[in-house]
Amino acid sequence: MNSHERYCNTLRGLTPSHAWRNATLEAMKAAQGNKVRLRRRPLAYTAAAAVLALAVSGGIWWSGRMAADPDGPGTAHTPQPVTTSEPAITPDPEITPTPEPPDSQNESFSIVTDPSQLMGNNPAAGQLEELTRLPVYENPIPTEEDQRTLLDQWAEVLGLTVAKTDWYPAQGEDTMGREPTLEAECTDGTWLSLHGLNFLSVYNSPDQTRLEEAALAYLGKSGFEPTQESRETFAYTSEKDAIQVTWLKDPDASLAEQLYSYSFQRIENTYGSRLTICLPPTTGGADYPLRPAEDAVASFRARDYWGSDYTAYPEQAKILQVTLEYDVSQGQPYLQPVYRILFTQKYWDTIIAGRMDDGVDTSAFTGVGVAYVPAIEPEYQEEVPYRRYFNDGLAHFTPEDFT
Repeated sequence: MNSHERYCNTLRGLTPSHAWRNATLEAMKAAQGNKVRLRRRPLAYTAAAAVLALAVSGGIWWSGRMAADPDGPGTAHTPQPVTTSEPAITPDPEITPTPEPPDSQNESFSIVTDPSQLMGNNPAAGQLEELTRLPVYENPIPTEEDQRTLLDQWAEVLGLTVAKTDWYPAQGEDTMGREPTLEAECTDGTWLSLHGLNFLSVYNSPDQTRLEEAALAYLGKSGFEPTQESRETFAYTSEKDAIQVTWLKDPDASLAEQLYSYSFQRIENTYGSRLTICLPPTTGGADYPLRPAEDAVASFRARDYWGSDYTAYPEQAKILQVTLEYDVSQGQPYLQPVYRILFTQKYWDTIIAGRMDDGVDTSAFTGVGVAYVPAIEPEYQEEVPYRRYFNDGLAHFTPEDFT
């Protein structure tokens, strides 16, 4: 991967923090007058894409309370998805917000034409009450040798020959760049980029379809079927960004196994030009109890949530869907389940009308936000701390951020 590609790839993961947005908006208002036109493209949902369980660094992670179940979801069965999407699991509050609250220009969200474009087909949708415990997986920082072993294995799976490599060490244990990166140029011009032991990105392939089929064939077993979902968002120009995700379903898998496969064993096709293969954990998992979904929603409404999408009025939000998945975003010391809360605000249509480019029919678009709340019972969260990064710091909104 050349420096320009690396630069662009890095930018895709950057989103201004709340404090950065405030300072920037004030400067923009002073420079441009009353109408502030934000040029940030809506973030595409970061889906992890699929692949095999290659144990590079090996070993089982032992919790201070219980050991891994060798026959549990950590052994990577693949699931059958349930495609139903439940509406709000709690009644919407009886609050009628003003058309556009005073500080609503600071809010951030994805632009869609239909909220279902961000719902996907998560197997846990509508079945959250069936899951009371799930494994948490340690996410160790790999050595260069670990990464080279894994990349060589995947080059062989994909039928590629590595010509040269570049290794970039981790930036530290408490940063978004805690995982080192190993990049490789192949003899056919394809670029491979391995981030930690979790993501393998494939760029510039002359035959991307063949590589995707090879990865699925490697994962596939008798009776497994490819399952797809698409995530679509729009820029302020009305240009569509589409990400297609393919994963393998097992009709006989348990719901926990289905969720494991949905979260870890995925292949993400971004704009038809890049494949991202999400690699399963390299360690065993230790079970932890889950908090009820209603508690996660209450945490969101109390202004305690994670993510790049921001609303100053979560207590007024209309919740569209609550699902459960593993957070595999960069910087995670533990790969753990989180509640994904899809929500919207009535006044976001007004904001969109002021932000989108002149000439765009804004009536076709609406705003949708995604909030993340750790699913592990809060009393255990010090043992397996959760974090999510965007740009210049942790993407964690707390009540203090709203005062």
